[in-house]
Amino acid sequence: MASFAAYGATTLNENETALAQNVSVDGCFGWFHAAPDKVARRTAVVLCPGLKTDALRGHHGFRLLADALAEHGFHTLRFDYPGTGDSLDPPPGDLWDIWQQSIHRAADWLRYRTGARRIVLCGLRLGATLAAAVAADRTDVAALVLLAPVLRGRSYIRQLSIEAHAPGAVPRPGEDLVVQELRLSGETVGRISAVDLRQVTLPAGCQVALHAETPSPILAECAASWSQGGAVVMRADFAGLEPLLRPVFMSHEPPADVSRIVAWLEGVLPAGARPLPASYVSDKAALYPPGCVETPLRFGPQGRLFGVLCRPTGGNEADLAVVIGNSSGDPHYGFARVAVDLARRMANEGYASLRIDFAGLGDSPAPGDLPTHVFETDRRGDFSAAIDALAARGYRRFAVEGLCSGAYHAFHAALAEPRIGVLLLVNMPMFQWQNGVPIELMEHTMHSPMEFLQKLRRRDVWIKLLHERIDLAGRLATQGLWFARRANMVTQHVAERLGRRTRPSFAQESLRHIAPRTRTLFLMAAGDLGLAALAQAFGTHGVPAGTTLRVLPDIDHAVTMPEMQAVVAKNLIAFLKGDTLTGIMPPPQMPAPATAEMVHAP
Repeated sequence: MASFAAYGATTLNENETALAQNVSVDGCFGWFHAAPDKVARRTAVVLCPGLKTDALRGHHGFRLLADALAEHGFHTLRFDYPGTGDSLDPPPGDLWDIWQQSIHRAADWLRYRTGARRIVLCGLRLGATLAAAVAADRTDVAALVLLAPVLRGRSYIRQLSIEAHAPGAVPRPGEDLVVQELRLSGETVGRISAVDLRQVTLPAGCQVALHAETPSPILAECAASWSQGGAVVMRADFAGLEPLLRPVFMSHEPPADVSRIVAWLEGVLPAGARPLPASYVSDKAALYPPGCVETPLRFGPQGRLFGVLCRPTGGNEADLAVVIGNSSGDPHYGFARVAVDLARRMANEGYASLRIDFAGLGDSPAPGDLPTHVFETDRRGDFSAAIDALAARGYRRFAVEGLCSGAYHAFHAALAEPRIGVLLLVNMPMFQWQNGVPIELMEHTMHSPMEFLQKLRRRDVWIKLLHERIDLAGRLATQGLWFARRANMVTQHVAERLGRRTRPSFAQESLRHIAPRTRTLFLMAAGDLGLAALAQAFGTHGVPAGTTLRVLPDIDHAVTMPEMQAVVAKNLIAFLKGDTLTGIMPPPQMPAPATAEMVHAP
C-alpha cells in the first residue's frame, strides 16, 4: 500500500504564487503544485525529470513549468526517482523497472489527492522515454509531452559509457555501469539498451507533443508508428525550451519559455467538470534514510528559501549543525548527489545538516523568479538565515560547507557571520570574483598562454572554432587576467626577497580576521585550479596558523564518483570532530600547484 505524506504550502502575498507543497511518495521526494480551486481541472500532470546532468539542467525549468501548469488549472507533481535527487536509495533490483513503478505511484498519488480522472505525463530526455513506457501500461493517460526524448536506449548507454570512461562503446552483456550517482546493474543496462520508442504502443486517442532539438528519421518513424496506433501526434521544434538542456551556471541567459507547453495542453484537453478541492494531510514529508531523518524546511524572509534538514536518529546528536550551500547553479542535492551523500554520512556520525538552495537557485525563488549569478550574487544573508533557522531548532554551534562556488560563498559568509565556527571549503576556486567575467570562461583565467596555445594544436578545438562553438575573443581576453595575477605574484616575491613588507592580500587579511573564532579546512583535488589561487594569495608564507590545507590526488573537482564522495566526507567529518588527519598541510612554504605534495586519502 502506497504511503503518502505532504508538507504545507506557504503563501507569499496576494500578488505571488503559493509555494509548492513538499510531498513524499513511497520514499520519493517531490513537490505538489496545487491549482487554485476556481480553475482546477480533472486532468493532472506528472513531471518526469531526466537523469544526472539532465535533471540538474532541467530543474529550474520544470519548477517554472509546474507553477505555470498549476496556474492554468492543472494540479502538478514533480518528483525525484529512487536513487536520485533527495529521494531514498532503492533496494537492489532493476532500476528501469523501479523508476517506471515510481512514476506509476506518483500518478496514483496525484489522482488520489486531487480527484483527477486523467493524467498527463511530461518527461525530459530519459524521463520522456520512461513516461512513454509508463503511458503504454495505463488507461488514464490523456496526453504525453516528450521533451528531447531518448529514442533508443542503446545510444544512451553508449553515451553513459563514454562519460564513465568505460572500455568499449557499450558495456558487455551483464556488465554493471557506474557513472556519477548512477549505479546501473548489468540487468538495468540491458533493459535500457533494449528500449526503442518505435516499438512502444501508446493508448489510442492519447495526445502527444513531441519536441525535439533536431529532426531525424527515427523521430519520424516514432510519430508514424504512434499515429497508426491511434495516438494524435504533434511534432514541434525546441525553440524556447533550450534552457532545459543548458548548463546550470548560464544564469545570464533567459529561462525556458514553457508557455507553449501549457497552451498546447489547454488546447487539446478541454477543462470539463471541476474536481473536488485537492486534499492534504498535515504530516511533514519526512524521509528516513538509514540512520537519519530528512524533512523539508522553508526559512528566511517570507519563507522564500528552501532546504532539507538531515538529522541523525541514533540519539547521539551533536549540538553543531552544518549548512551546505549550492555548488554552481545546481539544486541543493548537488552534482552527482554530492550534498545528499555528505549530509547522510554526517548524520550517521551524529551531525545534523541543512542543505540549502541560495535565492534564485533550485527551489528558492528570487524576486521575479529569475536565476541568480553563480558568483556575483551575495549569499551571506542566505547563510545567516539558515543559521537562524537552525538556532531556532536548538543548535548552538555552526559550520558551513561548500564545493567550488559554494566554498567561495561560504568563505565570504564567514567574514560577516560571527556564529560560523568551522569552515569546510572543498575545491574553492578563488577568493575574489571579478564582475563581468563570463562564467563559462572562468577556468580560462587560471590557464597560462602556453596552455592555451597547446590546446590550439588539437584538431577538435579547431573544429569547434570553425563552427563558432568556442568564444575565441572571450578566451583571449581572459589571458589578461592571468598576466595580471602572475605579475602580482612576481612583484610580491621580489619584494619579499628584498626584505620589504608587502601589503597583505585579501585572503591573508580575511583569514587573519576569522582565525580567532573559526577553524578552516581547504580540501583540494590534486591539480585543481584553486591551488593556484592559494599560491597567489599566500605566496611563500603558507596558509596561516589555524588553517588546514589538504590535497587529495584521488578526487576530481566536482567529486563525481561514489568513492570520491566517501573520501571527501571522511575528511570533512574528521575535521569536524577535531581528529588528527595524516598528511595534513600546510608545510613551511606554500607549494606551487604542479609540485604540491599529494596526500593519499586514508
